[in-house]
Amino acid sequence: MAEKQAEAAPRGIPLDLASNYYPFFGSVMSGRHQAHGLDIRWHYVDPPNKLFRRVLKSPRYDITELSLSSYAMMREQGWRAYKAFPIFTSRRFRHSALFVRADSKLVSGEQLKGRRVGVPDFHMTAAVWIRGILQEEFGVKPEDIRWFTGRVERVKLPPAVADRVEYVGKEARLFDWLLEKKLDAVIYAHLSKPPLPEGSVRRLFPDAVEQEKAYFRKHGVIPIMHLMALKEKHLEKGLGIARKVERVLRKEKESFFKRLDRVSSAGVLPWFSEYIENTAGTLGSDPWPHGIEANRKGLEKFLDYSMAQGLISRRPDLRELFIDV
Repeated sequence: MAEKQAEAAPRGIPLDLASNYYPFFGSVMSGRHQAHGLDIRWHYVDPPNKLFRRVLKSPRYDITELSLSSYAMMREQGWRAYKAFPIFTSRRFRHSALFVRADSKLVSGEQLKGRRVGVPDFHMTAAVWIRGILQEEFGVKPEDIRWFTGRVERVKLPPAVADRVEYVGKEARLFDWLLEKKLDAVIYAHLSKPPLPEGSVRRLFPDAVEQEKAYFRKHGVIPIMHLMALKEKHLEKGLGIARKVERVLRKEKESFFKRLDRVSSAGVLPWFSEYIENTAGTLGSDPWPHGIEANRKGLEKFLDYSMAQGLISRRPDLRELFIDV
């Protein structure tokens, strides 16, 4: 019994970490991970929006996943409960996130000018990227579209922005409105298709994947969605804890990619190794790098989009937003 109690005792600084499921977190997601002088206890929260709302209301975790857009807006408003690592848990291309009715004649971004588009939260990171892409690549400004939202915003919108947004009431109603022809398109930020009758909706861009590859070739950016952040109180005595956390997550990420290489070469699924090779050939061997400089281009692109859309009033220096580990 004494041995079991000794094994259960904390070894290192106890930290509660909350996030969605990410394979590159590796053994951190075993529930409890002890390494580099830390005793990390993982808390799985799904969907991420639930975690974001929980943490913005009450900073109960030592380390947490956050929305990039919510974080940038809250920091500008003086929120200092957390400071972000330049560690990003979610990166997704966004041409695939625009959906229209199956019988719609809309097939490209410029056709959304003057249209009605639904989005769960106006300020959500995916929506910021989509509006930025529509303006930069297709010449459609955010004010060229009538916006409808399905959730109360996690972060209060600036008045000039809020005046352009109409609240529908429930996120599920956005797709009801789409099928009833009250909306022309809906942003659905998940990888899978919306839970609707088969054949009722399709992606706006028939060649969405090719559009996304073209965007990457042009800008060199995989849109960043979510980040990890540390409670500010842990920074009061310096960067020691932050550096240890980064080291833990980096080692787990490196281990994941090594396992992925082994799985790829094992032939467990047809064409899987070709898919991995093609993806790495386009995006590089590590699409999830840590660090400010390795992510500067994507972060500055996002902040430019956010500022142009009126969600933040200035583009902050990245070291204002991120711990330089």
